[in-house]
Amino acid sequence: MNGKDLVVLGKFGAVYGINGWLKVNSYTDNPEGIFSYKPWQVQVQGNWQPVQISSWKRHSNGIIVKLDGINDRDAAQRYVNVEIAVATD
Repeated sequence: MNGKDLVVLGKFGAVYGINGWLKVNSYTDNPEGIFSYKPWQVQVQGNWQPVQISSWKRHSNGIIVKLDGINDRDAAQRYVNVEIAVATD
């Protein structure tokens, strides 16, 4: 998938805790609306790839997510400041 077929809906923020949770900055009108769109695509090392959400929850004024296969802070760190996109169709 290339970037021309995608629309950006948000961005990962800082790592939260030691178990691989990430803060999400949603650009949708209702911040939780970002979860209505699947699959999420993220750009890692120049390539867009899908990620699966294993869990999410509200946290203070924001949202945090846990991605499948990301179980520690170091693994989550590579997603900090990465844009979240979905296919335009």
